[in-house]
Amino acid sequence: MLNGLPYPDEIRKEWWSIMNRSSLSAIEKRYADDIIRYAQPPLSFETLETAAALYASDIHAREFNSTIIALQKTNLIGRTAPQLIGTHYPVYYALTNRHQFPRNSNAFTIRAKRYFSHLFASVAKDKKISPRKFYDHVIASRDVICAILKSDYNITGTQEPIEKKLLDAINSDSLYAQRNSLKGKVDIFTMLATKKISPGKQLRNYQIKGSRNSNSNSNTIKNDPWHNQHLSMLASVSSPRRILIRNELSDQYDSSVGQRDIIGVEMEIVQNNNRNKKNNGLEEVSEEITLQRSTPNMLTRADDQQLVRRFTRHAPASSLAAVTDLARLTDETIYEILGLPLDRTLEQYAILLLSLGLPPQRLMRLTISQHANAVTSDKEDERPYWCIAESMLCYRLLDGPSAYHNNPKNQWVKITLPHGMAQFFNSLELYERPFRGARGHLNRQLKRHFQNKPGTMPTANRLSASSWLYRRPHAIDDVSAATLSGQFRLGLAAPAAYRQLQRAECQQLFNKTLKHLGITEFISPIKASINTLSTPTTIGSAIAQSAEFFQPIFEKIREVMREPHAQMSGWWLTKPFPIDALISLSQLVSAHELLGWQLASGARPIGPSSENRIGKKHQWIHDKDSARGIESRVVPLLTSIRNSLCSLQRWYASLISVANSAGVVIDDQRNGRLDTPGWLFRAKRGQQVVIRDMRWSDLSALSLPNLSGWPSNVTRHSLATHLRSHVSDAQVDALLGHASYGRSLSSPRADTMPAINEQSQLRHTLQAWLKTCGYQPLDWSHMPWN
Repeated sequence: MLNGLPYPDEIRKEWWSIMNRSSLSAIEKRYADDIIRYAQPPLSFETLETAAALYASDIHAREFNSTIIALQKTNLIGRTAPQLIGTHYPVYYALTNRHQFPRNSNAFTIRAKRYFSHLFASVAKDKKISPRKFYDHVIASRDVICAILKSDYNITGTQEPIEKKLLDAINSDSLYAQRNSLKGKVDIFTMLATKKISPGKQLRNYQIKGSRNSNSNSNTIKNDPWHNQHLSMLASVSSPRRILIRNELSDQYDSSVGQRDIIGVEMEIVQNNNRNKKNNGLEEVSEEITLQRSTPNMLTRADDQQLVRRFTRHAPASSLAAVTDLARLTDETIYEILGLPLDRTLEQYAILLLSLGLPPQRLMRLTISQHANAVTSDKEDERPYWCIAESMLCYRLLDGPSAYHNNPKNQWVKITLPHGMAQFFNSLELYERPFRGARGHLNRQLKRHFQNKPGTMPTANRLSASSWLYRRPHAIDDVSAATLSGQFRLGLAAPAAYRQLQRAECQQLFNKTLKHLGITEFISPIKASINTLSTPTTIGSAIAQSAEFFQPIFEKIREVMREPHAQMSGWWLTKPFPIDALISLSQLVSAHELLGWQLASGARPIGPSSENRIGKKHQWIHDKDSARGIESRVVPLLTSIRNSLCSLQRWYASLISVANSAGVVIDDQRNGRLDTPGWLFRAKRGQQVVIRDMRWSDLSALSLPNLSGWPSNVTRHSLATHLRSHVSDAQVDALLGHASYGRSLSSPRADTMPAINEQSQLRHTLQAWLKTCGYQPLDWSHMPWN
């Protein structure tokens, strides 16, 4: 088993190790093995029952209850299914999940499912076999076969091999619409079906069908004789001498001064004529740059090195801060464009590009609609809408926050336009697309006006890219500014998913952007006839809550804590041991401290792979270990939280000692990888008491108010939303583990690395937030048995 994904043979081996220790007969073992070979279920009764029902409907139906009872007697198999079934058991997940293979029982569907199971029933014992590739092959084959089954492909010639029918369906018109989105997966499935590769084998020296220079009869790589000869010639010529300036890990010096006359450094370019003559055929000549001071100074050698690096950074070749600056226009050009005599449609199109930053292609799809509720209920629609009844411009966020309970209203941006712009859209017919073809018309108008002028040629794309320069100065953070553009992209998608914004904030940002652009004649927005009861007042995260949301939770915990506290305080050795009161009080105390730690750290919910360590002022958190990435970070630790966690660990030790003296054994199953609270409970079998590391899911056993029904990351969303208006983006991202600005505080190359030892503003904000949430450190001196 590699990376948590077992191969088919390993799944069967696990089941056989259990069946060999059971009372099953040889016939029952063979039938159970057929089910396991077909569906590849994980080791649990729940998945085995599902696999048996699947086998009965697809292959052969027979009684299976006696087999289940015989396996239950072994007490070696759990009841519930394990986590991450879709990742670790992709074949079982594909065959049993209702969103994958269709539930209809026609002959072609059953044959396709049998073929899919047979295709991945085993893997070759080869070093080139990879669990990652095996998973990719399963997913690719599953998606292609499911697309065929869900299409309207006409099935004929049922006597032909199923793989031939599937390949014919791929090339038919029924799958034409999905062919582009499934292109890479279709190529993988085709090679698997034609046995060019085996499941899980690395793809090597295979050219994708339809690619450039592809050859169906040969897998040889094309050679270029001229290219090989040119490489040989370059290898025989010595490279020109260059000065390599090495970047240090951190640069603590001020780089605001960039003039040579201020720092007193002169540059001399010394060229070697002989070397130039010798290397005359090369593209570049060799030169030496000498930096020499005109006057003596008191600086050290390290200071001189810093000045050299500053000098090279201020060279003209690196004057652009980012590549995206190439697509942005100057203020003079923007104001000149706004003053052009454009027709009304192009004028509105250009204003929306500059004020919102929507991509021109997407803005061209803007459609006139009647009501906002009719369009904002669609989770897939990417078109912007002008809703006449509400006089609002509506468009969906393409990434960032997720829909909550299949309700995507928190993903839709709703902007009220000024009176003049609203009049233009209200005068249009229903379902009309006013900006159809507007990008091409605008580009031709701009080219005609600016073709004889110096500078970058303005286009619709460059107008949209320049919008950031006018939106960002008026926004609280980058997420707020990017919200108007309808897409956050890779750098801001994760931070935006955790933040909740007020719609009034987005409207105010839009109005300030228009004012910055000089559009003031229609700045007063019209009164929108909108039903405030049906429209949420926030956008972004639908999970984030205010601090008042957590106050009744802490109050309930402290209230319920009193009864078991009194029972344990009044216990003596001559009385029966209060095991139930001990478990109840311990769970309530653990829940109190875990909830406080989650609210103060912003960490992801504690799971099986989580790790953390607390120090004096900081803590190390490792809370992400998935296929997308592994993440850990060092963040500030509040003194109140550190003292409470340390006191809790000492109290656990006291509980275990007192219980042992009373003859009650507490099995300590904590793995030592977490410094957060433990969880004391009674084992299901017998009367044994166990303590293990606490997870967020354990809170559901306490029936606390407000928490039931909410996702496990409600604390993380709530903290991110609260901090965005109190501390800088860099401190929020560093606390939550986001890479956009968090690297400036936690990266080894960070210029502000010492700031991680301070962050006093963040600590004060966290302390105030925790107090407002209702968290109060417990009085550990009055805890029983402490």
